[in-house]
Amino acid sequence: MRKISNFLLKKLAVLAVIVTACSFTASAYDFMVDSICYNIIGENEVEITQNEAYKVSGEVILPGTVNYDGVTYNVTCIGKYAFDNCKEITFVSVPEGVTAIRYFAFAGCSSLEYVELPNSLTTIEQHGFYCCTSMKEFHIPRNLTNIAYNVFNSFANLLYYTCSPLNPRYRAVDGLLYSKDMTELVAYPAANPATSFDIPTYVTRLGDYCLHNCDNLTEINIHENVTEMGMNIFSGCDNIESIYIPDAVTCMGVTVFGDCKKLSQVHLPASADSLLSSFFTNCPSLTEVTIPRNIRYIGTFAFADCKNLKTINFEEGSRLNKIDLRAFEKCYALEEFIMPDSVTVLGGQILGYCNGLKNVHLSDNLQILAGATFWYCTGLTELDIPGTVTFIGNAAITGCTSLKRIKVGDKNSTPNITFIEDCALDCANIERIELGVNIDSIDSYGLDMSQNLKVLISWSTTPPKTGSYGFYPYDAVLYVPKASVEAYRTAPKWNTFKTILPIEDVGDIDGNGSIGISDVTRLIDMILNGGDSNPLADVDLNGYINISDITELIDKVLNGN
Repeated sequence: MRKISNFLLKKLAVLAVIVTACSFTASAYDFMVDSICYNIIGENEVEITQNEAYKVSGEVILPGTVNYDGVTYNVTCIGKYAFDNCKEITFVSVPEGVTAIRYFAFAGCSSLEYVELPNSLTTIEQHGFYCCTSMKEFHIPRNLTNIAYNVFNSFANLLYYTCSPLNPRYRAVDGLLYSKDMTELVAYPAANPATSFDIPTYVTRLGDYCLHNCDNLTEINIHENVTEMGMNIFSGCDNIESIYIPDAVTCMGVTVFGDCKKLSQVHLPASADSLLSSFFTNCPSLTEVTIPRNIRYIGTFAFADCKNLKTINFEEGSRLNKIDLRAFEKCYALEEFIMPDSVTVLGGQILGYCNGLKNVHLSDNLQILAGATFWYCTGLTELDIPGTVTFIGNAAITGCTSLKRIKVGDKNSTPNITFIEDCALDCANIERIELGVNIDSIDSYGLDMSQNLKVLISWSTTPPKTGSYGFYPYDAVLYVPKASVEAYRTAPKWNTFKTILPIEDVGDIDGNGSIGISDVTRLIDMILNGGDSNPLADVDLNGYINISDITELIDKVLNGN
């Protein structure tokens, strides 16, 4: 048998790839008639599918049947992306027999003004008419009962809805679309010229996206009968300035007020228990908000990009338990964040880039401080993390360039297992770090110490376990319990500190074993006349020896503190 050369083998491999690619391309549709592509989906049944090589335009009358290779097929479906990005279509007539319009079927048909739908149609899937921004009128035929939640959200120029009176699920009144029993507002035409809208008293639910992008509205009045609000209700309503949500509302979806550019005042309902994801995201005019006491959960991005949000008020008796990922990210104007003590869990980066933040109170019951919680909060100068925290995530406090002091628990914390993850405390200008008795272990670079660090206090009698890379303490002084000094001096990574002193001896400047008036005299002389710096003279443990240390030392002498 003759051997095949390596060159020939390579040529055959390339040919196989080409054939495979061609086969894949060919399988994108089964056949094409009059520039429209079809897939066979059943016996004598086809769906219209995407033709990437040719974009139809103008008025399009789709056939109800099509002949190919001697067989007549019934068209029953407009498939996914069938007319995607056909920007020059102005009118479409969908034939009887079609029962479904699939995902993104007419997406990007930005010139489409009207679509004629058959009574056979039962389903329009998500984004079936995405970005059909020129649509002026939309008719719901008799059997169309399954419409995805976001089908109508791109109809920026829609003036009115109409609906067959025989449709069992929907009803149109005055151009608005409701559920058949009129208890749900399904869709309000975005281009309706009215500037004010009173929700009818028979409506109890506001459906998903029902008032999305209604830019003409400046006032929306919600009556007390409304108890439920779906997702994206008012999102993109650029001219709404204030709104009152009745206290009877118990359920609200995601992104209810997303991108409401002028929204400045909101009354949130007393009965609701959650503010879900992106609830107020990118509301640049919102400056103050009050969170009702029954809210237990604030979702991901709930207030993200509310650039001028300055004040967050939590009602007394707040039951808030969890604040999720990036909930207040990029709230640049936020200066103070006083967290209710009911909070036990924080998601990552909840206050990321809040560079105006100066004062923070964390919950006294907080258990988890997730990664990047204070990511680049450049205005923050000090931070106290309660001793109840058992986990501090990766880069939890990072890029806070003004941060001088961090405290994680103290000598009175309840001992527990607290883990500080990689680079959890990583800020270039930190001068003082205090670690409570609750600290069990610190991962590699968990304390990514700056060259400005002057004081590290560890109240744990047993040196916390450290990662393989440990610390770079530079010239910082480590203060630890007196009985544990030797343990720290011999413990891996902790032994890199040049100076390790017993914290109980701070103030004993003359080294006689007790703190008295002679130490005060020594300290005054040291401050007035200079001389060698004695770390035991840094009575307030801030890395500096000055007049405040005299005050602290006198208090120790008088009160034995």
